[in-house]
Amino acid sequence: MATRIGSFLSKKISLDDALLDQEALNAKENGLLFGEHLRRVYGISETDLYIALAEQFALEFIADPQSAFNADLLRELPIELFKEGRALPLSISDDGVRILVDDPLDLDIVQQVELATRLTVQCALTTPSAMQQLHKKYYESDSLFRQSAGKITREYEKTMQTDDSLSLEEIRQRTESEPVVKMAELIFDEAIKLGASDIHIEPSEQRATVRFRIDGLLRQHTELTKWMFSPITSRIKILADLDIAEKRSPQDGRIRYTFENQPYDFRVSTLPTHFGEKTVIRILKHDLTLLDLGNIGLTPCNSGLLTELIEKPQGMIFVTGPTGSGKSSTLFACLNRISHKAINITTIENPIEYKLEGINQVQINEKAGVTFASALRSILRQDPDVILVGEIRDNETAQIAIQAAQTGHLVLSTLHTNDALSAITRLRDLGVPSFLIASSVLALVAQRLVRVLCPSCKYETDVSPLIKNRWKTIFGTEELSRAFEARGCDHCNNTGFRGRVGIFELIVVNDKLRDAIADNIPENNIRRMIREDGFQTLIYDGIEKVKQGATSPEELLRIVQIEDMQ
Repeated sequence: MATRIGSFLSKKISLDDALLDQEALNAKENGLLFGEHLRRVYGISETDLYIALAEQFALEFIADPQSAFNADLLRELPIELFKEGRALPLSISDDGVRILVDDPLDLDIVQQVELATRLTVQCALTTPSAMQQLHKKYYESDSLFRQSAGKITREYEKTMQTDDSLSLEEIRQRTESEPVVKMAELIFDEAIKLGASDIHIEPSEQRATVRFRIDGLLRQHTELTKWMFSPITSRIKILADLDIAEKRSPQDGRIRYTFENQPYDFRVSTLPTHFGEKTVIRILKHDLTLLDLGNIGLTPCNSGLLTELIEKPQGMIFVTGPTGSGKSSTLFACLNRISHKAINITTIENPIEYKLEGINQVQINEKAGVTFASALRSILRQDPDVILVGEIRDNETAQIAIQAAQTGHLVLSTLHTNDALSAITRLRDLGVPSFLIASSVLALVAQRLVRVLCPSCKYETDVSPLIKNRWKTIFGTEELSRAFEARGCDHCNNTGFRGRVGIFELIVVNDKLRDAIADNIPENNIRRMIREDGFQTLIYDGIEKVKQGATSPEELLRIVQIEDMQ
């Protein structure tokens, strides 16, 4: 092997036989193949090396496999054969299958293709970099998903046409058929791989649309035929332990799912619509690295302040913001920080989103009489030190939580308000007296989530005149001449963003603020007072993240509301 490759390559690097023999010994000492050794030492190109290998093994060499590759064959041949990137199909006929490889000694993949197709296999050779580029194009984008989905749908439609007039047992059997099971798993796996937080399956007259919410934005991913939509919906309902016969009322359930040995919880919600049941699945990953106060976007100063507050033995801390702004993640990051202490921590949730070791978690079940108020009342008899109330939405829950905060318990909870200070007004609206709010509340946190620029493709640039004008209109004196944006790359699916981070405002209730709350001073007057003392709103935290390059001006302007600036 060494002589034949060396003989071919010696024409390019001018080596005599004696030097070739010496380099062969050097390659052996370094544990390298001879051709790879020559490539590293003499700078031989990857293409020249693999042309030599093709000549040695009497194989056809294809420098540009894109022109020879037949993507349609991925829908006809078992996809599992090509997932690992060891081979790709080129052509198929009655005489045999022609495949592309980048390792002429990989006889195992040849045998796998022969067994799967029962045809003779012929190989062509290309370079590893060309193979990787082609594999990435068809297997790491949504191309593989579409090919797989198309193949599965065709398999199903060969035998199944309609669900009309089927018995429950026949519907159940169809949901357990291999194409339906595969399609459901394909949708779940694709959503997880793309980092989606929600899956939406939305029916229309002729088809159903599958959309994923990624970094807060819904994106259409694929479509299901009307024949596949109904069994997929029934399959999800069975997995979530829902009633497949009930299609006229909304239902909620839960699925435990495992992907690449990682556990996930899916919260399933179905809703009757004109063309059938719409299904939404919230994806929850049990990843404690997501529940670290250092990872959620707090400034070092605010992180230190919040850490001090959650170490206190009693009082109340509220996290506010709209739905989907990361409030639960922040609260559980707080619990995660103190869960090692010798204390009794109990949560009341609807539903349970994160599971933490050593914490007692209670699921609300209103049908069984387990409401936030009744559960909180019972928990107070369980000798708790820290209580997390998922949401305070009524007077009874608010009163019990405030009383708990005054009797030796640290209480954490959420409210749906635009900013931190509005939590005071909300508590007043729920009937909590101002003097109880003043004496109980330790801190108020407000937050939003902004998308993070992809670190692999972001770059610094001048801000466009249009963005400058919008920026000046909203932020006034806060000038911005330079900022960051991202081109989009394979790492971020060409979106320019990867993940989200919080922007925060934190109000610590000091003596001055406590007196103002107790005296029933209007919210706007209190807001002016704390700003005079140097309080920074969450928008200015967002401005700092723009200047640091964590996000873009356009992304911050997308989530800014006028009331956030008041």
